[in-house]
Amino acid sequence: MDRYPLRIEARRDESPSRWLWLVKWLLLLPHYLALLVLWTGLVVLTLVAYLAVLITGHYPEPIRAYNVGVLRWTWRVGYYGYQALGTDSYPPFTLADVPEHPARLRLDEAADPPRWLPLVAWLFAVPHLIILGAVQGMVRGGDVDGDGVVYVPLSVTGALLLVAALALLFTGRYPAGLHDLLAGIARWNLRVLGYLTLITPRYPPLRLDQGGSEPDPVAPPPVTAVPPRASSAAGPVIALIAGVLLLAPATGLTFGGGALLALEAGKDRAGYVSSPEVRLASDTAAITAERLVITGADTWVRETTDFGGLTVTASAPSGRPLFIGIGPQSDVDAWLAGTGHDRLTGLDDDQARYDRTGGPIRAVGPPGTQDFWVARAAGAGELTLNWEVTDGEYAVVIANAGGAPGIAADVSGAVQIPDLTGIGVALLVTGLLAGLAALALIIVGGIGLGRRHSGPPPGTPSGPPAGGPAPTGLVTAGR
Repeated sequence: MDRYPLRIEARRDESPSRWLWLVKWLLLLPHYLALLVLWTGLVVLTLVAYLAVLITGHYPEPIRAYNVGVLRWTWRVGYYGYQALGTDSYPPFTLADVPEHPARLRLDEAADPPRWLPLVAWLFAVPHLIILGAVQGMVRGGDVDGDGVVYVPLSVTGALLLVAALALLFTGRYPAGLHDLLAGIARWNLRVLGYLTLITPRYPPLRLDQGGSEPDPVAPPPVTAVPPRASSAAGPVIALIAGVLLLAPATGLTFGGGALLALEAGKDRAGYVSSPEVRLASDTAAITAERLVITGADTWVRETTDFGGLTVTASAPSGRPLFIGIGPQSDVDAWLAGTGHDRLTGLDDDQARYDRTGGPIRAVGPPGTQDFWVARAAGAGELTLNWEVTDGEYAVVIANAGGAPGIAADVSGAVQIPDLTGIGVALLVTGLLAGLAALALIIVGGIGLGRRHSGPPPGTPSGPPAGGPAPTGLVTAGR
């Protein structure tokens, strides 16, 4: 059996706590926040490494060291937490290899991947991802009482972990077989992650190597500790955190600007953006879209010449006369009080969702006789309602012209909006520039951290520092 270069080790506690696993999620919150930052950096730096391999044929060593450190940190957190519950030794906040900690991950050999591998590594990993997805994914059920697909938040791995946790709680012992199986699943998962990040080009074996130790046909070579560089870690850490924090608003600005430009491109010559046609149907006397709150309409209409129009178009498939009206919410509520009707709550794949109000299903009388409508249209064939919006809270009502129960109508809407080109371009450009700055900070920070433990500078003797083991700060690490 060949040695796989990415080594994952786990040493199970002999006397674990019965109850500590109940609160480990709280104790690990600082680690989860740190890993959120570190994994954002890993994704960005892996893409940079992919480009470097494609262009130069070499995997940058600082990026490899950083990615190994992030996987190592992830494994320690997972082994202490809810990936294995294998130890009560709190994981250190470091990218370094800490030999005394029960969970260890190291890369025994570093090799440059073939130049073509970044293009297809994800494809080669698909068999692994299918198997691991089946083991770690949620249980999916069928249609239950017409409510759709049901997802049960318990996977095979979760079930094994639950049994182990209950065994700890009631017996104080962790079944060795369960530990070895969970460690094997975690080892498989980490090997695939190591392959996808290309820290090793060796294809991971399609097998479950259980147990806390790697299957070694021969004795492993001695591990030489790599002393940390003497430079300060503050700069890279600050750059990495700042880049991750900047990435979210940059992404929001970019997508927001793109959405506004797409909306602008969808306008017709009159400045209207139309919605798709939807079939609305109810056995009641009215369908309403309620709680439409409009504020600042006067300002918009006064300051822009192409905002303020709302159009609703409707037609009955049967040719029956329809009524469309927009009225103040309070007046519509008073008119329909005590009468069951359907309120439109949303659309799913162009299928309308309704909320049925209380009260008997009955006729409401011709809606056109009411005097509170701010805009209305009635008749047979295709109806078009036009309204210049004003401040207030409104409801849109669709009913039969005579007020009888039983409605079916094909409805579409359109709203007139101002020119969004300027603000869309401004948001898009700002988002792209902020995104480039965020990526630059993440790359600088990650590479800075990686350089601190990617190997000693030339002329530095190998081995641990003279004063004892390497410190366990954030950025001291060995491969």
